[in-house]
Amino acid sequence: MAIAQSQKTEIPEKNEGNSLIQTIAQNVTKIIETTASMILEENLNAAISLLSQAKAIHFFGVGTSGVTAKDAQSKLLRIGIQANVQSDPHFQAMSASIMSEGDVVIGLSVSGSTRDTVEAMKIAKENGAKTIAITYYHRSPITKQADIVLHGGTKEFPLEGGSLNAKNGQLFTIDLLCTGLALHYKKESLQMKQRTAESVLEKKY
Repeated sequence: MAIAQSQKTEIPEKNEGNSLIQTIAQNVTKIIETTASMILEENLNAAISLLSQAKAIHFFGVGTSGVTAKDAQSKLLRIGIQANVQSDPHFQAMSASIMSEGDVVIGLSVSGSTRDTVEAMKIAKENGAKTIAITYYHRSPITKQADIVLHGGTKEFPLEGGSLNAKNGQLFTIDLLCTGLALHYKKESLQMKQRTAESVLEKKY
């Protein structure tokens, strides 16, 4: 009850003179601009470099962050890079326990306080894996387990899980990482995009 009284959920109000479509579009644009201003170029480049050298890439995220992790996996697959996604807390812990040097974990948590993801990243780090956190909050628990932190998105209260604005911030950050890797392996990425696109042509009418 105390949590419910102390926290609020937010539903965006329509801006005066704008339609609902225009209001939501403006909110999405604002989130992307905010995320772009929060991410440090040096951190982004360091994360891309780390991923380009990884022997294996793993995404950890639960709930909506787990859905974002699947999207990231799809983006990387299209350019020929395979990544693992663990959205179940037990499998996150087990996967982290067998990692070693050369593994890179990307932990997604808007609040930065998702206990299962934070603890799994800690296990991975203790076993020699490198860790990257994508979160909004600068002083959240997940940042303490990350070698590199990419900040962005917007606030998300405990009773507001699955915020579209928060998810858009995550997706934008993932797009930056995937595009950076595609540019790093430009020739190979173009070839893989062609091959992966051709592989599903027969799935369409």
